[in-house]
Amino acid sequence: MNSRAGGPLDGDSARTISTRSDLTSATLTQQRGYRASTRNASSRWWPRACGFLLDLPMSLAYLLLTPWLVHLVLIRGRAFGSILQRLGAWSISLPVRERIWIHAASVGEVRAAVPLIRSLQETRPGSEIVISTMTTGASDLARKLNSGMQVHLLPLELSPCIHKMLSRLRPDILVLVELEWWPNLLLACHSRSIPVVVVNGRVSEKGVKRLSWLGPLASWMARLPLRVCARSEVDAERFLQLGTAPERIQIAGDLKLDSLRGPDPLQHRRELEQVRGYPENQFRWTAGCTHPGEEEQVLEAHAVLLDKFPGSQLMLGPRHVERAATVLELVRRAGLTGALESDRTGSSASVIVIDRLGHLEEAYRISDGAFVGGSLVPRGGHNLLEPVAAGCLTCHGPSMSNFTDMKALLAQQPSVQEVRDGDQLTQLVCRWAARSGADPRQREQVLELVEKLGGAAGRCSNLLSEVLS
Repeated sequence: MNSRAGGPLDGDSARTISTRSDLTSATLTQQRGYRASTRNASSRWWPRACGFLLDLPMSLAYLLLTPWLVHLVLIRGRAFGSILQRLGAWSISLPVRERIWIHAASVGEVRAAVPLIRSLQETRPGSEIVISTMTTGASDLARKLNSGMQVHLLPLELSPCIHKMLSRLRPDILVLVELEWWPNLLLACHSRSIPVVVVNGRVSEKGVKRLSWLGPLASWMARLPLRVCARSEVDAERFLQLGTAPERIQIAGDLKLDSLRGPDPLQHRRELEQVRGYPENQFRWTAGCTHPGEEEQVLEAHAVLLDKFPGSQLMLGPRHVERAATVLELVRRAGLTGALESDRTGSSASVIVIDRLGHLEEAYRISDGAFVGGSLVPRGGHNLLEPVAAGCLTCHGPSMSNFTDMKALLAQQPSVQEVRDGDQLTQLVCRWAARSGADPRQREQVLELVEKLGGAAGRCSNLLSEVLS
Protein backbone atom coordinates (compact mmCIF):
# COMPACT_ATOMS: atom_id res chain seq x y z
CA MET A 1 0.00 0.00 0.00
CA ASN A 2 1.46 3.33 -0.98
CA SER A 3 0.77 6.72 0.57
CA ARG A 4 -1.80 7.52 -2.08
CA ALA A 5 -3.73 4.34 -1.37
CA GLY A 6 -4.30 4.46 2.27
CA GLY A 7 -2.86 6.33 5.17
CA PRO A 8 0.22 7.25 7.12
CA LEU A 9 2.36 4.30 6.05
CA ASP A 10 5.25 4.41 3.63
CA GLY A 11 5.31 1.86 0.86
CA ASP A 12 8.00 -0.37 2.37
CA SER A 13 6.27 -0.80 5.74
CA ALA A 14 2.94 -1.43 4.03
CA ARG A 15 4.44 -4.16 1.83
CA THR A 16 6.06 -5.76 4.88
CA ILE A 17 2.74 -6.08 6.69
CA SER A 18 0.96 -7.09 3.50
CA THR A 19 3.39 -9.98 2.99
CA ARG A 20 2.65 -11.22 6.49
CA SER A 21 -1.10 -10.63 6.52
CA ASP A 22 -2.52 -11.33 3.02
CA LEU A 23 -4.47 -14.57 2.90
CA THR A 24 -3.40 -17.13 0.34
CA SER A 25 -5.94 -18.38 -2.16
CA ALA A 26 -5.86 -21.74 -0.40
CA THR A 27 -6.79 -20.14 2.92
CA LEU A 28 -9.66 -18.27 1.30
CA THR A 29 -10.86 -21.49 -0.31
CA GLN A 30 -10.84 -23.18 3.10
CA GLN A 31 -12.83 -20.33 4.61
CA ARG A 32 -15.40 -20.42 1.82
CA GLY A 33 -15.72 -24.16 2.21
CA TYR A 34 -16.23 -23.79 5.94
CA ARG A 35 -18.97 -21.22 5.40
CA ALA A 36 -20.70 -23.36 2.79
CA SER A 37 -20.64 -26.42 5.05
CA THR A 38 -21.82 -24.66 8.18
CA ARG A 39 -24.32 -22.10 6.92
CA ASN A 40 -27.21 -24.55 7.13
CA ALA A 41 -25.90 -26.53 10.06
CA SER A 42 -27.66 -26.51 13.40
CA SER A 43 -26.55 -23.85 15.85
CA ARG A 44 -23.75 -25.00 18.09
CA TRP A 45 -24.77 -25.57 21.64
CA TRP A 46 -21.64 -24.34 23.41
CA PRO A 47 -21.71 -20.70 22.19
CA ARG A 48 -25.32 -20.46 23.35
CA ALA A 49 -24.44 -21.97 26.70
CA CYS A 50 -21.59 -19.49 27.09
CA GLY A 51 -23.96 -16.71 26.12
CA PHE A 52 -26.35 -17.58 28.89
CA LEU A 53 -23.45 -17.71 31.35
CA LEU A 54 -22.49 -14.19 30.27
CA ASP A 55 -26.06 -12.97 30.79
CA LEU A 56 -25.73 -13.09 34.57
CA PRO A 57 -22.85 -10.57 34.90
CA MET A 58 -24.31 -8.46 32.07
CA SER A 59 -27.70 -8.32 33.81
CA LEU A 60 -25.96 -7.30 37.03
CA ALA A 61 -24.01 -4.64 35.12
CA TYR A 62 -27.19 -3.21 33.60
CA LEU A 63 -28.79 -3.16 37.04
CA LEU A 64 -25.85 -1.26 38.51
CA LEU A 65 -25.82 1.13 35.55
CA THR A 66 -29.53 1.93 35.78
CA PRO A 67 -29.06 5.11 37.89
CA TRP A 68 -26.45 6.38 35.42
CA LEU A 69 -28.72 5.59 32.45
CA VAL A 70 -31.60 7.41 34.14
CA HIS A 71 -29.29 10.37 34.71
CA LEU A 72 -28.30 10.41 31.04
CA VAL A 73 -31.89 10.27 29.82
CA LEU A 74 -33.68 12.50 32.34
CA ILE A 75 -30.94 14.96 33.38
CA ARG A 76 -28.59 15.19 30.39
CA GLY A 77 -31.27 14.69 27.76
CA ARG A 78 -29.84 11.62 26.04
CA ALA A 79 -32.37 9.53 24.14
CA PHE A 80 -32.65 5.83 24.94
CA GLY A 81 -34.48 5.04 21.71
CA SER A 82 -36.99 2.30 20.96
CA ILE A 83 -37.27 -0.15 23.84
CA LEU A 84 -38.49 -2.83 21.43
CA GLN A 85 -35.35 -2.48 19.31
CA ARG A 86 -33.18 -2.55 22.44
CA LEU A 87 -34.86 -5.86 23.32
CA GLY A 88 -34.14 -7.29 19.87
CA ALA A 89 -37.62 -6.89 18.38
CA TRP A 90 -36.53 -5.38 15.09
CA SER A 91 -39.25 -4.70 12.58
CA ILE A 92 -37.54 -6.19 9.56
CA SER A 93 -38.55 -8.75 6.96
CA LEU A 94 -36.67 -11.96 6.35
CA PRO A 95 -33.94 -11.56 3.71
CA VAL A 96 -34.72 -12.30 0.08
CA ARG A 97 -31.24 -11.37 -1.19
CA GLU A 98 -27.74 -11.03 0.16
CA ARG A 99 -27.89 -9.03 3.39
CA ILE A 100 -24.84 -7.15 4.69
CA TRP A 101 -25.10 -5.94 8.27
CA ILE A 102 -22.90 -2.98 9.22
CA HIS A 103 -22.66 -1.97 12.87
CA ALA A 104 -21.39 1.58 13.46
CA ALA A 105 -21.74 2.42 17.13
CA SER A 106 -21.67 6.21 17.24
CA VAL A 107 -21.51 9.29 15.02
CA GLY A 108 -17.82 8.90 14.17
CA GLU A 109 -18.23 5.28 13.09
CA VAL A 110 -21.31 6.17 11.02
CA ARG A 111 -19.31 8.79 9.13
CA ALA A 112 -16.45 6.32 8.62
CA ALA A 113 -18.87 3.73 7.20
CA VAL A 114 -20.28 6.01 4.50
CA PRO A 115 -17.45 5.54 1.93
CA LEU A 116 -17.58 1.76 2.47
CA ILE A 117 -21.34 1.71 1.97
CA ARG A 118 -21.00 3.69 -1.27
CA SER A 119 -18.32 1.28 -2.48
CA LEU A 120 -20.46 -1.76 -1.64
CA GLN A 121 -23.41 -0.26 -3.49
CA GLU A 122 -21.21 -0.07 -6.59
CA THR A 123 -19.52 -3.46 -6.31
CA ARG A 124 -22.47 -5.47 -4.97
CA PRO A 125 -25.56 -3.64 -6.32
CA GLY A 126 -27.88 -6.58 -5.61
CA SER A 127 -27.11 -6.65 -1.89
CA GLU A 128 -29.20 -5.20 0.92
CA ILE A 129 -27.31 -3.18 3.53
CA VAL A 130 -28.71 -2.89 7.06
CA ILE A 131 -27.12 -0.51 9.56
CA SER A 132 -27.18 -0.70 13.34
CA THR A 133 -25.92 1.86 15.84
CA MET A 134 -25.49 2.13 19.57
CA THR A 135 -26.77 5.69 20.03
CA THR A 136 -29.90 7.42 18.79
CA GLY A 137 -27.86 10.34 17.48
CA ALA A 138 -25.86 7.96 15.31
CA SER A 139 -29.10 6.38 14.07
CA ASP A 140 -30.46 9.76 13.06
CA LEU A 141 -27.26 10.59 11.20
CA ALA A 142 -27.15 7.16 9.52
CA ARG A 143 -30.68 7.70 8.16
CA LYS A 144 -29.74 11.15 6.94
CA LEU A 145 -26.57 9.99 5.17
CA ASN A 146 -28.00 6.71 3.82
CA SER A 147 -31.48 7.52 2.59
CA GLY A 148 -33.73 4.50 2.15
CA MET A 149 -31.63 2.08 4.18
CA GLN A 150 -32.92 0.33 7.26
CA VAL A 151 -31.30 1.62 10.44
CA HIS A 152 -31.84 0.03 13.85
CA LEU A 153 -30.49 0.25 17.40
CA LEU A 154 -28.28 -2.60 18.56
CA PRO A 155 -30.06 -4.73 21.18
CA LEU A 156 -28.87 -4.99 24.76
CA GLU A 157 -25.88 -7.26 25.28
CA LEU A 158 -28.05 -10.15 26.46
CA SER A 159 -28.22 -13.42 24.52
CA PRO A 160 -32.06 -13.62 24.28
CA CYS A 161 -32.15 -10.08 22.80
CA ILE A 162 -29.31 -10.76 20.37
CA HIS A 163 -30.74 -14.09 19.19
CA LYS A 164 -34.23 -12.63 18.83
CA MET A 165 -32.83 -9.98 16.52
CA LEU A 166 -30.69 -12.43 14.52
CA SER A 167 -33.61 -14.78 13.99
CA ARG A 168 -35.17 -12.03 11.86
CA LEU A 169 -32.12 -10.30 10.45
CA ARG A 170 -30.22 -13.40 9.24
CA PRO A 171 -27.28 -11.51 7.73
CA ASP A 172 -24.73 -13.05 5.40
CA ILE A 173 -21.98 -11.11 7.15
CA LEU A 174 -21.49 -8.73 10.09
CA VAL A 175 -19.19 -5.78 9.49
CA LEU A 176 -17.98 -4.09 12.68
CA VAL A 177 -16.66 -0.54 12.26
CA GLU A 178 -13.54 0.13 14.38
CA LEU A 179 -13.71 -1.99 17.57
CA GLU A 180 -17.16 -3.15 18.64
CA TRP A 181 -16.42 -6.42 20.36
CA TRP A 182 -19.43 -7.50 22.40
CA PRO A 183 -19.10 -11.08 23.73
CA ASN A 184 -22.74 -12.11 23.33
CA LEU A 185 -22.93 -10.58 19.86
CA LEU A 186 -19.80 -12.43 18.74
CA LEU A 187 -20.97 -15.67 20.37
CA ALA A 188 -24.36 -15.43 18.68
CA CYS A 189 -22.79 -14.85 15.26
CA HIS A 190 -20.39 -17.73 15.85
CA SER A 191 -23.25 -20.06 16.77
CA ARG A 192 -25.03 -19.17 13.52
CA SER A 193 -21.89 -19.32 11.32
CA ILE A 194 -22.15 -15.63 10.46
CA PRO A 195 -18.69 -14.37 9.45
CA VAL A 196 -17.52 -11.24 11.27
CA VAL A 197 -15.15 -8.71 9.68
CA VAL A 198 -13.70 -5.63 11.38
CA VAL A 199 -13.13 -2.58 9.16
CA ASN A 200 -11.32 0.61 10.06
CA GLY A 201 -9.90 -1.42 12.93
CA ARG A 202 -8.59 0.89 15.59
CA VAL A 203 -7.22 0.09 19.04
CA SER A 204 -5.73 2.74 21.30
CA GLU A 205 -2.99 1.98 23.78
CA LYS A 206 -5.53 2.54 26.54
CA GLY A 207 -7.92 0.17 24.77
CA VAL A 208 -5.34 -2.61 24.79
CA LYS A 209 -4.88 -2.20 28.53
CA ARG A 210 -8.62 -2.22 29.18
CA LEU A 211 -9.21 -5.31 27.07
CA SER A 212 -6.33 -7.09 28.79
CA TRP A 213 -8.34 -6.90 32.02
CA LEU A 214 -10.76 -9.40 30.44
CA GLY A 215 -7.99 -11.99 30.16
CA PRO A 216 -8.93 -15.09 28.10
CA LEU A 217 -12.24 -13.50 27.04
CA ALA A 218 -10.39 -10.69 25.24
CA SER A 219 -8.09 -13.19 23.52
CA TRP A 220 -11.09 -15.19 22.36
CA MET A 221 -12.84 -12.10 21.00
CA ALA A 222 -9.66 -11.09 19.16
CA ARG A 223 -9.46 -14.50 17.48
CA LEU A 224 -13.07 -14.64 16.31
CA PRO A 225 -13.24 -12.08 13.45
CA LEU A 226 -12.53 -13.73 10.12
CA ARG A 227 -10.61 -10.68 8.96
CA VAL A 228 -9.46 -7.40 10.51
CA CYS A 229 -8.87 -4.40 8.25
CA ALA A 230 -6.62 -2.28 10.45
CA ARG A 231 -6.23 1.44 9.90
CA SER A 232 -2.47 1.50 10.32
CA GLU A 233 0.59 -0.54 11.16
CA VAL A 234 0.33 0.57 14.80
CA ASP A 235 -3.26 -0.69 14.99
CA ALA A 236 -2.26 -3.94 13.30
CA GLU A 237 0.42 -4.53 15.92
CA ARG A 238 -2.11 -3.90 18.68
CA PHE A 239 -4.53 -6.44 17.21
CA LEU A 240 -1.66 -8.92 17.16
CA GLN A 241 -0.96 -8.08 20.80
CA LEU A 242 -4.60 -8.81 21.68
CA GLY A 243 -4.43 -12.22 20.02
CA THR A 244 -5.66 -11.84 16.44
CA ALA A 245 -3.84 -14.21 14.10
CA PRO A 246 -1.41 -12.35 11.78
CA GLU A 247 -2.83 -13.99 8.65
CA ARG A 248 -6.21 -12.44 9.43
CA ILE A 249 -4.92 -8.86 9.62
CA GLN A 250 -4.66 -6.53 6.66
CA ILE A 251 -3.76 -2.85 6.72
CA ALA A 252 -6.45 -1.17 4.63
CA GLY A 253 -6.10 2.45 5.77
CA ASP A 254 -8.57 4.86 7.35
CA LEU A 255 -12.07 4.92 5.88
CA LYS A 256 -12.56 8.48 7.09
CA LEU A 257 -9.91 9.65 4.65
CA ASP A 258 -12.06 8.54 1.71
CA SER A 259 -14.72 11.11 2.53
CA LEU A 260 -12.33 14.06 2.59
CA ARG A 261 -12.57 16.85 0.06
CA GLY A 262 -10.44 19.92 -0.25
CA PRO A 263 -11.35 23.44 0.88
CA ASP A 264 -14.23 25.13 -0.92
CA PRO A 265 -13.52 28.16 -3.11
CA LEU A 266 -13.84 31.45 -1.27
CA GLN A 267 -16.85 32.37 -3.38
CA HIS A 268 -18.72 29.27 -2.21
CA ARG A 269 -18.03 30.25 1.40
CA ARG A 270 -19.42 33.72 0.78
CA GLU A 271 -22.55 32.25 -0.81
CA LEU A 272 -23.05 29.92 2.17
CA GLU A 273 -22.63 32.82 4.59
CA GLN A 274 -25.31 34.75 2.73
CA VAL A 275 -27.70 31.81 2.74
CA ARG A 276 -27.17 31.30 6.49
CA GLY A 277 -27.30 35.00 7.26
CA TYR A 278 -23.85 35.09 8.86
CA PRO A 279 -21.76 38.28 8.75
CA GLU A 280 -19.27 38.37 5.87
CA ASN A 281 -15.59 39.33 5.88
CA GLN A 282 -15.27 38.69 9.63
CA PHE A 283 -12.89 36.31 11.35
CA ARG A 284 -14.76 33.14 12.29
CA TRP A 285 -13.46 30.09 14.12
CA THR A 286 -15.04 26.81 15.14
CA ALA A 287 -14.50 24.80 18.32
CA GLY A 288 -15.71 21.29 17.48
CA CYS A 289 -16.41 18.20 19.57
CA THR A 290 -15.89 20.05 22.84
CA HIS A 291 -16.40 18.57 26.30
CA PRO A 292 -17.23 20.06 29.71
CA GLY A 293 -14.19 21.89 31.01
CA GLU A 294 -13.18 22.95 27.50
CA GLU A 295 -16.09 25.20 26.60
CA GLU A 296 -15.15 27.58 29.42
CA GLN A 297 -11.59 27.90 28.08
CA VAL A 298 -12.84 28.38 24.53
CA LEU A 299 -15.26 31.11 25.63
CA GLU A 300 -12.50 32.90 27.57
CA ALA A 301 -10.36 32.85 24.43
CA HIS A 302 -13.23 34.23 22.37
CA ALA A 303 -13.91 37.02 24.86
CA VAL A 304 -10.28 38.19 24.56
CA LEU A 305 -10.52 37.88 20.78
CA LEU A 306 -13.61 40.13 20.71
CA ASP A 307 -11.77 42.82 22.65
CA LYS A 308 -9.08 42.91 19.97
CA PHE A 309 -11.16 42.05 16.90
CA PRO A 310 -14.82 43.09 17.38
CA GLY A 311 -17.20 41.26 15.09
CA SER A 312 -15.37 37.94 15.28
CA GLN A 313 -17.64 34.93 15.54
CA LEU A 314 -17.31 31.53 17.22
CA MET A 315 -19.13 28.38 16.09
CA LEU A 316 -19.19 26.12 19.17
CA GLY A 317 -20.07 22.48 18.60
CA PRO A 318 -20.31 20.30 21.74
CA ARG A 319 -19.44 16.65 21.26
CA HIS A 320 -22.98 15.71 22.32
CA VAL A 321 -25.50 18.03 20.69
CA GLU A 322 -28.04 17.41 23.45
CA ARG A 323 -25.80 19.59 25.62
CA ALA A 324 -26.41 22.57 23.34
CA ALA A 325 -28.81 24.31 25.73
CA THR A 326 -26.35 23.89 28.61
CA VAL A 327 -23.52 25.26 26.48
CA LEU A 328 -25.68 28.21 25.40
CA GLU A 329 -26.23 29.03 29.07
CA LEU A 330 -22.45 28.98 29.56
CA VAL A 331 -22.13 31.46 26.70
CA ARG A 332 -24.58 33.85 28.30
CA ARG A 333 -22.99 33.51 31.74
CA ALA A 334 -19.70 34.49 30.12
CA GLY A 335 -21.30 37.75 29.06
CA LEU A 336 -21.36 36.89 25.35
CA THR A 337 -24.26 36.99 22.92
CA GLY A 338 -25.24 33.50 21.84
CA ALA A 339 -27.78 31.61 19.78
CA LEU A 340 -28.48 28.08 18.62
CA GLU A 341 -27.43 27.22 15.09
CA SER A 342 -30.95 26.01 14.32
CA ASP A 343 -32.32 29.45 15.22
CA ARG A 344 -31.78 31.48 12.06
CA THR A 345 -32.72 34.73 13.83
CA GLY A 346 -29.57 34.54 15.97
CA SER A 347 -27.01 34.18 13.17
CA SER A 348 -25.33 37.51 13.97
CA ALA A 349 -24.59 36.50 17.59
CA SER A 350 -20.94 36.37 18.58
CA VAL A 351 -21.27 32.68 19.54
CA ILE A 352 -23.36 30.19 17.57
CA VAL A 353 -23.92 26.86 19.37
CA ILE A 354 -24.30 23.95 16.95
CA ASP A 355 -27.29 21.91 18.08
CA ARG A 356 -27.85 19.62 15.09
CA LEU A 357 -25.93 16.57 13.94
CA GLY A 358 -24.18 16.87 10.61
CA HIS A 359 -23.66 20.65 10.78
CA LEU A 360 -20.16 20.73 12.23
CA GLU A 361 -18.49 20.13 8.86
CA GLU A 362 -20.40 23.06 7.39
CA ALA A 363 -19.17 25.22 10.27
CA TYR A 364 -15.57 24.25 9.48
CA ARG A 365 -16.11 25.19 5.83
CA ILE A 366 -17.12 28.76 6.64
CA SER A 367 -14.42 29.23 9.29
CA ASP A 368 -10.87 30.56 9.15
CA GLY A 369 -9.63 28.55 12.14
CA ALA A 370 -10.64 25.56 14.24
CA PHE A 371 -9.98 24.02 17.65
CA VAL A 372 -10.64 20.28 17.95
CA GLY A 373 -11.99 19.33 21.36
CA GLY A 374 -11.50 16.40 23.67
CA SER A 375 -7.87 17.49 23.79
CA LEU A 376 -7.66 20.18 26.51
CA VAL A 377 -9.31 17.67 28.85
CA PRO A 378 -8.16 14.03 29.15
CA ARG A 379 -10.48 12.58 26.50
CA GLY A 380 -7.95 11.52 23.88
CA GLY A 381 -8.96 14.04 21.22
CA HIS A 382 -11.14 13.86 18.09
CA ASN A 383 -10.79 13.90 14.31
CA LEU A 384 -8.34 16.54 13.10
CA LEU A 385 -8.67 15.84 9.42
CA GLU A 386 -12.16 17.29 8.99
CA PRO A 387 -11.18 20.92 9.76
CA VAL A 388 -7.82 20.55 8.03
CA ALA A 389 -9.47 19.30 4.83
CA ALA A 390 -11.95 22.17 5.03
CA GLY A 391 -9.02 24.57 4.85
CA CYS A 392 -9.02 25.74 8.46
CA LEU A 393 -5.98 26.70 10.47
CA THR A 394 -6.31 23.98 13.09
CA CYS A 395 -5.17 23.44 16.68
CA HIS A 396 -5.65 20.86 19.40
CA GLY A 397 -4.67 20.31 23.01
CA PRO A 398 -2.12 17.82 24.39
CA SER A 399 -4.59 14.94 24.92
CA MET A 400 -4.60 13.14 21.54
CA SER A 401 -3.99 9.52 22.59
CA ASN A 402 -6.93 8.24 20.48
CA PHE A 403 -5.55 9.82 17.32
CA THR A 404 -1.78 9.42 17.53
CA ASP A 405 -1.56 8.19 13.93
CA MET A 406 -3.57 11.12 12.64
CA LYS A 407 -1.48 13.52 14.69
CA ALA A 408 1.68 12.02 13.19
CA LEU A 409 0.20 12.22 9.69
CA LEU A 410 -0.41 15.95 10.12
CA ALA A 411 2.85 16.71 11.94
CA GLN A 412 4.36 18.22 8.80
CA GLN A 413 1.33 20.39 8.09
CA PRO A 414 2.22 23.97 9.15
CA SER A 415 -1.47 24.79 9.49
CA VAL A 416 -1.83 22.35 12.44
CA GLN A 417 -0.55 23.32 15.88
CA GLU A 418 -0.77 22.04 19.45
CA VAL A 419 -1.68 24.31 22.36
CA ARG A 420 -0.86 23.44 25.93
CA ASP A 421 -3.78 25.20 27.66
CA GLY A 422 -6.43 27.89 27.36
CA ASP A 423 -3.89 30.71 27.48
CA GLN A 424 -2.01 29.36 24.49
CA LEU A 425 -5.31 28.82 22.69
CA THR A 426 -6.18 32.49 23.25
CA GLN A 427 -2.83 33.68 21.93
CA LEU A 428 -3.04 31.46 18.85
CA VAL A 429 -6.60 32.49 17.93
CA CYS A 430 -5.65 36.15 18.20
CA ARG A 431 -2.66 35.56 15.90
CA TRP A 432 -4.95 33.88 13.40
CA ALA A 433 -7.36 36.81 13.45
CA ALA A 434 -4.49 39.26 12.93
CA ARG A 435 -3.62 37.62 9.61
CA SER A 436 -4.91 39.44 6.57
CA GLY A 437 -6.26 36.31 4.90
CA ALA A 438 -5.66 32.66 4.07
CA ASP A 439 -2.23 31.77 2.73
CA PRO A 440 -2.57 30.35 -0.82
CA ARG A 441 0.20 27.87 0.01
CA GLN A 442 -1.97 26.42 2.80
CA ARG A 443 -4.75 25.63 0.33
CA GLU A 444 -2.26 23.95 -2.03
CA GLN A 445 -0.82 21.87 0.81
CA VAL A 446 -4.28 20.73 1.91
CA LEU A 447 -5.25 19.80 -1.66
CA GLU A 448 -2.06 17.76 -1.98
CA LEU A 449 -2.78 16.00 1.32
CA VAL A 450 -6.36 15.12 0.32
CA GLU A 451 -5.16 13.95 -3.10
CA LYS A 452 -2.71 11.39 -1.70
CA LEU A 453 -5.07 9.92 0.93
CA GLY A 454 -7.91 7.47 0.49
CA GLY A 455 -8.57 4.06 -1.04
CA ALA A 456 -9.52 2.24 2.17
CA ALA A 457 -13.17 1.84 1.13
CA GLY A 458 -12.24 0.01 -2.06
CA ARG A 459 -9.82 -2.32 -0.27
CA CYS A 460 -12.37 -3.16 2.44
CA SER A 461 -15.11 -3.64 -0.13
CA ASN A 462 -12.95 -6.05 -2.14
CA LEU A 463 -12.14 -8.03 0.99
CA LEU A 464 -15.80 -8.29 1.94
CA SER A 465 -16.60 -9.53 -1.56
CA GLU A 466 -13.96 -12.24 -1.13
CA VAL A 467 -15.51 -13.36 2.14
CA LEU A 468 -19.02 -13.32 0.67
CA SER A 469 -18.01 -15.26 -2.45
